[in-house]
Amino acid sequence: MIRFERFYAQNNLRNFSYLIFDDATGNAWVIDPYEAAPFIKYIRKEGLSLKGILNTHGHFDHVRGNDELVRTFNAQVKDLGPAGNLLLDETSSLEIISTPGHTLDHKVFIWRCSGEAPVLYSGDTLFNAGVGNCKNGGNVDLLFDTTKTLTSLLPLDTVLQPGHDYLKRNLEFALSVDPDNSVVKERLRLVDEDPLKRPPLTLKEEMEINPFLRTEDKNIFIKLRSLRDNW
Repeated sequence: MIRFERFYAQNNLRNFSYLIFDDATGNAWVIDPYEAAPFIKYIRKEGLSLKGILNTHGHFDHVRGNDELVRTFNAQVKDLGPAGNLLLDETSSLEIISTPGHTLDHKVFIWRCSGEAPVLYSGDTLFNAGVGNCKNGGNVDLLFDTTKTLTSLLPLDTVLQPGHDYLKRNLEFALSVDPDNSVVKERLRLVDEDPLKRPPLTLKEEMEINPFLRTEDKNIFIKLRSLRDNW
């Protein structure tokens, strides 16, 4: 059975990192490790075997823990290309999809298992109530196309696991551009300061609170991204 663990870095960037492992075989994979130490501790405690490190993109805060994990476990950083599948066990896999926008080489990982809701490890492409910026080698036109592709490919029960906890700030921005949105108001009222205590949101829930997913107009999307960049 595949299990999932989420790790939160107590840093200004509020990074999330993830561990996926098969509790039958002990085979494990890490996604976007900001720091290695929590993974080393958990992997050793559970007796897991690290099979590979996966990165959504090359920004420092998403690869910072790579080298220490490689040294500690003799693991490899897996470059799976812009598309493909990584088999995790007999019934589930990670689908790799190219998602240019935040960076031109960005990709996401989608856990798929028959009969289960997909899980989207979205890196810096899609956040709770927001999307990634395009300030450091990105392209906002591509980001618009990417978000539309993802939302068309994925069912509404897809679980979102982003690369950062920007929920509170993004909700505040969402309310500033959509002040009558009662769902955003309620989400903002209930935000828990401990991100690890919050249950992840589904794509359906994101459609209610994420202003970038609530428009089909590229010009509006670009305007929203510009406003958020300076907000």
